[in-house]
Amino acid sequence: MIKLVNYIRAQVQQGISKPDVSEPASWRDDKFMQPTLENDALLFSLDELDTMDAGTEDQATKQPADDSMDEVAKLKEQLSRFQSQFDAYRGQVSQTLEQRWADNEARTDNTVDAAEKKYDDGYFDSYSYNDIHQTMLQDTVRTDAYRDFIYDNKHLFKDKVVLDVGCGTGILSMFCAKAGAKHVFAIDNSAIIDKARQIASDNGLLSQISFVRGKVEELHELPGGVKEVDVIVSEWMGYCLFFENMLPSVLSARDRFMKRRADGSFDGLMVPSHCSVQLAPMADPDWIADNVTFWKDVYGFDMRCMKEGALEEAVVQHPPAETIVGRTAEKRPVALWDLYEASAADLFFIVPFEAKLEKDIDALDAWCTWFDIVFSPKPAATKGASGPRMDPTEQERLAKDNGAVYFTTSPMTKRTHWQSGACVIERKGTTGNELSNGSSLSGTLKFSQGKEARAIDIEVDWDSKDGREKGRQMWRLR
Repeated sequence: MIKLVNYIRAQVQQGISKPDVSEPASWRDDKFMQPTLENDALLFSLDELDTMDAGTEDQATKQPADDSMDEVAKLKEQLSRFQSQFDAYRGQVSQTLEQRWADNEARTDNTVDAAEKKYDDGYFDSYSYNDIHQTMLQDTVRTDAYRDFIYDNKHLFKDKVVLDVGCGTGILSMFCAKAGAKHVFAIDNSAIIDKARQIASDNGLLSQISFVRGKVEELHELPGGVKEVDVIVSEWMGYCLFFENMLPSVLSARDRFMKRRADGSFDGLMVPSHCSVQLAPMADPDWIADNVTFWKDVYGFDMRCMKEGALEEAVVQHPPAETIVGRTAEKRPVALWDLYEASAADLFFIVPFEAKLEKDIDALDAWCTWFDIVFSPKPAATKGASGPRMDPTEQERLAKDNGAVYFTTSPMTKRTHWQSGACVIERKGTTGNELSNGSSLSGTLKFSQGKEARAIDIEVDWDSKDGREKGRQMWRLR
């Protein structure tokens, strides 16, 4: 049966609308055990159809012992019911496949490079599986922050219209619904949205949440003709903050759907509201050897060829706190964004920094970058791409002053699924120089678009005040 289905699918794909199935040898080849259509709904239900058919055949062909016309009538009625169920099922499968093909055609843009489209499709496909969502949901630093902000500020969500960009399993949408939102529109371009819809139904929240599959940039209006929302919530952060490049989608949703005041300013709530990037020097040759350059001696074997290109990539890890050997002045971030004011152009940047060592080191081994996130119930009071000089490190003060919630992906705190980005310095045959406690390192940090649309390149240019330690290197994150 599997081979027959896939044979017919393959024939239709070749333009043969009425495949010849008179010769069973046509589909006996084992290649037809490989699905012709990805996630073919019919293949998943063959057992049910086989059982249904077998049961019907057994009963329909069995001669009633007493030639009872009533028994024959019952069998005919049962056969008719099975046939109706099968016809309905076949119609649903056909409709699902037609919609899937239509969606694929609608999303196909002939002006987009095929490789880039494949990369983008792979990105969304990666969010179709349970593992990645389990990892995110089990990250209590992440999930608790959203839950605490939403539940602690229910007055900001009550009777409001909410847009959840990249909803995943729908956890944030359900938090908002439980907090009293009038309605939540949950958008995701991954197949996970089907599970999210079921989850909302299982929890009695489907009447409050509408699920839409697609890219938010391609939506002109929300279901029901809704054109504006009061709140935009999204968990858009990636490794080193901007990997995956999802924030532009959120900012696009903000610009097109968030309510505005008469003067054109936004009259809504961004969740989260602020983000920042931190940079710090690292020194720990043992940690570097264990996690990055260990290929030199693996159980006595030289595997250095495996290291080729390794130092060109940013290493996503949660290094021990003691590997961080210095900080910027007052531990302030090197770049901040107010998400009421930021634009997509602001997300790739070059900024100066200065860091001071807090201990003596034999050599500078790497640069470590991480990000901080702030959920503030009060929109920014000042204009400007970088937003107000809100210091995300002052968690307690912010929480006391205005009910803000904060979390960090710093190596000095509890590990998150984002971890940190360790950019290991490649010395190319030379070693670094000893630096003493109090030494100052200054330079620039640059984030730029990688070769792929959702990748980023990180570049650090640094120099010590005494001129003994300097360098410039770029690392990819893809």
